[in-house]
Amino acid sequence: MNIKKWLKIEIVLLIAVVLRVLWAFLVRVEPVSDSNMYDAFAMSISSGHGYAYPDGRLTAYWPVGTSAVYGFLYLLFGVSYVPIVIFNIIIGVLIVWFTYAIALRNFGQRVAVISALVISFWPLLIQFTTILASELLFIFLLLFALYIWDHEKIPALPRYISWGALICAASFVRPVVYPLLVIFPVLNWIKTRDFRVSLISLIVGVLTASILFAPWVYRNYKLFKGFVLVATNDGTNLWMGNNPDSDGGWMHLPEDFFLNELERNDYLKKEAVSYILENPIDYVKLSIKRFYITYKSETIGIVWNQSHLDKVVDSILILGMKFISTIYWWMILLLGILGTVLFISKQKSGIFSPLIITMAYFFIIPMLTVGQDRYHMPVIPFIAIFSAYVIDYFRIKSFLE
Repeated sequence: MNIKKWLKIEIVLLIAVVLRVLWAFLVRVEPVSDSNMYDAFAMSISSGHGYAYPDGRLTAYWPVGTSAVYGFLYLLFGVSYVPIVIFNIIIGVLIVWFTYAIALRNFGQRVAVISALVISFWPLLIQFTTILASELLFIFLLLFALYIWDHEKIPALPRYISWGALICAASFVRPVVYPLLVIFPVLNWIKTRDFRVSLISLIVGVLTASILFAPWVYRNYKLFKGFVLVATNDGTNLWMGNNPDSDGGWMHLPEDFFLNELERNDYLKKEAVSYILENPIDYVKLSIKRFYITYKSETIGIVWNQSHLDKVVDSILILGMKFISTIYWWMILLLGILGTVLFISKQKSGIFSPLIITMAYFFIIPMLTVGQDRYHMPVIPFIAIFSAYVIDYFRIKSFLE
């Protein structure tokens, strides 16, 4: 059987569309956990009340980006989950395409198509089609930014401006990404030794992002009388994973009185830093726990869809779906780790590759702060690419040709 002729990106994208549309047809959106807050914030934004809790209190606790997108969809189409599901299908397929395009630029056609195929069938990414959450949007913006960064056909100045704008947009979804504004120019300097070009890319990217951040920073200054770049939860997240009662994962915030959420964030950040400095051994132990919590499984896509799934499928089938998702994750993760090691061993400067650095950055972040299984989702496209790399390297040609 000549399978190679079927390995076309157009066919892979069609598969991605079909799988996501089928899931959306079978599973109804029923928000739980964080999804309820994204829904409430989006309704507040679309109704003209700003980024506020249902009781009217303005906030910056969660990054505003995802709720702003949903609020815009509510404003255009009314309060309905259908436009959000369609939006998730579109960006889900674009994630497949960007994974393909980035792999194509770095490794060639075979690796690119295999990468796209791996992403197309990834259970967790399909399951998030019917979840109100930041993960798909963040992965899309991150890959879009990486695609633009070294797109040599785009002139330098528009490319750096676009890069800065996309990293800013991604920061409004997950603020942890904004250090890439500095990391990538530094990587470029290490790779090319062209200090001038690297400095220009740094200045233009940071300046672009700063201009786009400015209105939100001003809004937050007026609200909290202090500096907030995007959100007031970096300190609280650090505290959740690093305090005497922490198990490394999410936990309820203390009930102590604070003037506002910025004061709470700053206080908890200081408490977390003090705890880490005073208990380095415990910090290492908690980091190991956070690693386990974050990477042990991929069941959150089923858990957050379970309100509807419980009504339409048997509990044994739900357990089976969680098992399949986790097995897929472990299989591709192991291949991806092998591919990463192989790539670094074969490429003299591979350790400084933007793909390696970005993957390592998002791999490590949950281990240092707070762990949840969905926090490993930004590494999925990179794991897919390096799993495809090792598959291609060991030449499963007899099957593919």
